[in-house]
Parts: sequence; C-alpha cells; structure tokens
Amino acid sequence: MTTGKFIAALVCAMLITGVATAQDWSKEQSAVWQVVIDSYKDIDARDANWSKKWVFADAMVWGSYPMPRNRDSIQRWDKYNFSGGRNHVSEYSPTAIVVHGSTAVAHYYYSNATEDRKGEHETSHGKCTDILAKDGKSWKFIAWHCADAPGDD
Repeated sequence: MTTGKFIAALVCAMLITGVATAQDWSKEQSAVWQVVIDSYKDIDARDANWSKKWVFADAMVWGSYPMPRNRDSIQRWDKYNFSGGRNHVSEYSPTAIVVHGSTAVAHYYYSNATEDRKGEHETSHGKCTDILAKDGKSWKFIAWHCADAPGDD
C-alpha cells in the first residue's frame, strides 16, 4: 500500500469511528472540561485552598502518592508542596469526557514543569481520570486518579 493510500484509509477510518474533538462536545462535556481547567488555574497559581472551591468535602482521590487522600489531606499537602516553589508551564489535553446524568468522567494527559523550594526543576508527564458530580449548576470533583509516566525528568 502506498503512503498516500494508507493516509487516506487512516483518515476514512477516523471519520467512520467518529473521533470526537472539543468542537464536537456537548454543552455538559464542555462545562466539565472548563471546571478541570479552572481548577488547574488555581493549582498552577499555587493556591493551597483550591480544593475547598473545586472538591467535595467527602471526596477521595489518588495521585502519585502511596494512598488515597481526602480533601483536608489534599489541602495540608498542597500547603507544604506549594510553599517556595513555582510553576513554569502546564498543559492539559483531554482525550475523552463522558457525562451520565449528574456524574462525569474526564480522561486527559498532562505535562508540567515546576521548580521546588530548593530551586530544582522537575518536568512530569502523565494521565488523569477525574470523576465529577453536579453541585447545583456546576461540577465538583468526587474522585480522581493520576499517574506520572515512567521515567519522567
């Protein structure tokens, strides 16, 4: 198969399977992604109180740390980790968002470049799955799991 035919076949396959882009999202999917992005704006600004605004009090989340954390634990660790450091650049790329009634799941990739309180730079890449629930007319996080890609930095 020639390169041209292969590319044409690939494009056709993508069109047939209905690969969704942000332009194809429903109003609900767009609202969920906006909450994810807005919460990261607070995190990137190193606001240790971001979880009080964006996370349900009874949420349970699991990132790269050894065990799940509740909202109070997130805030305690963020106060420690955010002190003296700064974010240089962050990027978040959605792969899929599913909304089912008052529950939503958002899958995405991330890349972050940060500097800690010692001035050491770290770049991390990974993926997250966030679970959100309706809170009135908006969305809040009830759970997530994120994992850095192996071999970062």
